[in-house]
Amino acid sequence: MMEFHVKIAAMFICASVLGIAPAFSGERAASQSKAEFVYTANQISHNVSAYKIDPATGALKEVAGSPFTSGKFPISVTVDHVGHFAYVANQGSNSISTYRIDPATGALKEIAGSPFKVATHPLAIILDPAGKFAYVTARDSSSVSAFKVNAATGALTPAGHAAATQGNPLSVTVDPKGRFVYVVNYDSNTVSAYKADPKTGDLSVAGPPVPSDIHPIFATVDPAGKFVYVTNYGSTTISAYMIDAESGGLTPVAGSPFKTGPRPYSVSIDPADHFAYVVSWSGNTVTTHAIDPRTGALSPGASSPSVATEWYPYAVSVAPSGRFAYVANNGDNDVSAYAINPKTGALTLVAGSPFVSGKGPYSLTTAAVTH
Repeated sequence: MMEFHVKIAAMFICASVLGIAPAFSGERAASQSKAEFVYTANQISHNVSAYKIDPATGALKEVAGSPFTSGKFPISVTVDHVGHFAYVANQGSNSISTYRIDPATGALKEIAGSPFKVATHPLAIILDPAGKFAYVTARDSSSVSAFKVNAATGALTPAGHAAATQGNPLSVTVDPKGRFVYVVNYDSNTVSAYKADPKTGDLSVAGPPVPSDIHPIFATVDPAGKFVYVTNYGSTTISAYMIDAESGGLTPVAGSPFKTGPRPYSVSIDPADHFAYVVSWSGNTVTTHAIDPRTGALSPGASSPSVATEWYPYAVSVAPSGRFAYVANNGDNDVSAYAINPKTGALTLVAGSPFVSGKGPYSLTTAAVTH
């Protein structure tokens, strides 16, 4: 057992061993074509796997040169809004590896100056939708820090002071306009809310932390920017909160928390904002929930809302096209791929799934790259 793992990851690494944050997809000129890719941060093999998505079937083909070397124990991977750069939080190296994405192939090339040093034991990284700032949570300092992103090179420089969180801040997410940042605090069973300065990226507290259910582990904001969804690893639920459009403060949605699969680890929402997908670590499933667009409430989204994954799924991400969902299976060292029924949200396993990854895929993101 190695002390640099988050508490919950430390329990699992001996069995086989969050990030995780889905990337925002930017739009460019209609005449330019897009390809979609999947990236996994492989905690045990210390690298990043890259795959190109077959737009017709959803099948994955590993990119030439993959996997790409990262720092020690990469725990979170994200991509900027237009698919130019990928960022990986290395928990064992206290750093962020930054890569330029080849727009034709999806291959990664580490940029000059990378890796960039961050606070001890980084747990998650996310970029704001404009790609101007990156936010990184750190366990030992119980903080979330802002970094300015160089649009030309992808390089990171500190922006402002670190904002205090509560204990074990496992996940960070940003609203679609880049105004608010949310952090889940695993030890204190709370969610912290912050306002982001649009010029500097600096964070200020947007009210007191709000209670969650037991051991919140991952958070995401819906594409409309109205709700925050938090998976609660210790209580087999997902919490839903309404975002105050002025302050960024959170109010629990009526009926929250909602039941989901056992030991929920992460959640991803389709771009149309119709369905939320939750992976369950001990259930080896991914569950579909329909989202009420008015209230944010969740309900089963298909006649058979849960489908099987491989062992110990840690992360889920819906592709920017909204047609496919991907799950990182930490225990089996692979990625499951599913086609999404646009009417019901139901998932159907893609032919050839699962697809081999590096060892211990812990975080997964999907991205559209324009070329």
